[in-house]
Amino acid sequence: MCVRLKTGFTDFKPQSIRNAIRATVPGGAVSFNRIGFHHFAIFLGWARPKGDDSEPIPLLCHLSGDATSHPTSVRLEDFRDIVQNSIIRVYRCYCSASRRSQVILECLYRVGTIGFNPVTNNCEHFVRQVICGEKVSHQTNLTLAVPLLRLPRLIIGSSMVGAAALSESFSCAGKLEDSRSLGMLNPDMDLIEITLSNRGLNLTSIKLNASCTRDFEGCSRFCKQTLYSCNTCAGAAVCKTCQKFCHKDCQLTAGKVQDVG
Repeated sequence: MCVRLKTGFTDFKPQSIRNAIRATVPGGAVSFNRIGFHHFAIFLGWARPKGDDSEPIPLLCHLSGDATSHPTSVRLEDFRDIVQNSIIRVYRCYCSASRRSQVILECLYRVGTIGFNPVTNNCEHFVRQVICGEKVSHQTNLTLAVPLLRLPRLIIGSSMVGAAALSESFSCAGKLEDSRSLGMLNPDMDLIEITLSNRGLNLTSIKLNASCTRDFEGCSRFCKQTLYSCNTCAGAAVCKTCQKFCHKDCQLTAGKVQDVG
């Protein structure tokens, strides 16, 4: 799969975060070079708020937190709030759209799962298990091979990342507020609607193709989505969701990919 050195990666300075996000595909892995180790996460894509004109959110899923105030858990956060001053490593991903869509759904279903152990269940374990199917942390294995030199760095680095990530999560509370619905197009061009709770620490619901992309800043605002022309409705642009449901009895022209935004 795609979190291995042989697939390649590109490093970006924190000042180049826009380029880093642009280089990351939904369902792909990223890591942030912290003190002593890399903090791993999975990019889910651009989430667009329902019913308003707020900016889309580059959404990450990762295992993070500070056990002294909130249990360490799988959570959703804004990519930009996690970077801090770290070098961003974007892993090249060659997986199919279908496989990456599965990764995204698996991440969402795990949101709120509690549990952290620097040796057996850290952020890298989470990412590699979801993407590769292997619950392994190579940096932990390297640490255990030379424990006197690296284990203190791993423990200190883990606590620092947990505290920093949690404090940053509160800065985006307005974007990930309770009961707010966000819409994302997965790599298969299906619309995923998610409803957040507890500032991205939990999900109230996940719905697949339950509404039209027009509910999320309008149909044409989504990047690279398949649109259909409805001949029955005077050539109206129809998204994939509506093509399957509210326009299922209409005559539609074959879909085309619209690359906007």
